[in-house]
Amino acid sequence: MARDEHRRALESAERAWGAFEEAEGDEILAAMRRHALAGRPRVWSDWRRISAMAASLLVAAGAGLYFAQGPGHRAPVSAPAIQYVSARGEVKQIRLPDGGGMTLDADSVAIVQFAADRRTVQLTRGRAFFVVVHDPSRPFAVAALDRRVVAVGTRFDVNLTAGALTVTLEEGRLKVASADRAAGTVMLEAGQQLVERSGRDTVRTIGARTANAVAWRTGLVSFDDQPLAEAAAVMNRYSKDQIVIGDPAVASMRVSGQFRAGEADRFAQTLAELYGLKPVRRANQIELVRGG
Repeated sequence: MARDEHRRALESAERAWGAFEEAEGDEILAAMRRHALAGRPRVWSDWRRISAMAASLLVAAGAGLYFAQGPGHRAPVSAPAIQYVSARGEVKQIRLPDGGGMTLDADSVAIVQFAADRRTVQLTRGRAFFVVVHDPSRPFAVAALDRRVVAVGTRFDVNLTAGALTVTLEEGRLKVASADRAAGTVMLEAGQQLVERSGRDTVRTIGARTANAVAWRTGLVSFDDQPLAEAAAVMNRYSKDQIVIGDPAVASMRVSGQFRAGEADRFAQTLAELYGLKPVRRANQIELVRGG
């Protein structure tokens, strides 16, 4: 009897590890596999070695259950939270467990957790564009600052900058709720944009300009009447050269236009010509100051 139980356990573990091997391209499973295969000290007491083996088998078995459901099926109830980080200048295309997608902008951080009854992404820095698979039984929510952006099946963009949040809806409908109940809930239609800045909300219809607002995925960064401080922070995501603004009067200047990601020097030169500013370079920093 004991021998049969050992054989069944071994077969189960082998199937789970097989799921890991077949999961190429799935970043959730890849992260679980790295965790299970992480190097450990060789000199351990027997009970620690057994505990480590058991933990690895549990992770593997969980991954096997996850993978066996196939593409488009729900993740397990206890799906792990996975943190995605992009470096400066790096835009990452990520396939989500339900078949949807997330494009993570440069210098951004997002934490993804999918379960049987919910799909949650916490954007802690930067920006991300989402393509949401329709599943009304499992709301898809993005948490950013004190807001919760809830979608069913849609395409939208969430952008975090210092003190500001911008939500741009390309397709479908969105509900943007606030942790402050008195602030109420904002409903967005396709072609609309919500901007929260300094505690105040503005909803505007941008129509055809929506394509410009999400063009950063192709290397073009657009600004539409935004403070220069915010525009500089976004441009800084893509380049080792960093735009620096110390003068509040310069920081509050409004910027509109489209620029190529990674070209901080050209961005600074263009703004200098338009607004009578002077770019001052110090190593890899370019400070914009008022001309004199």
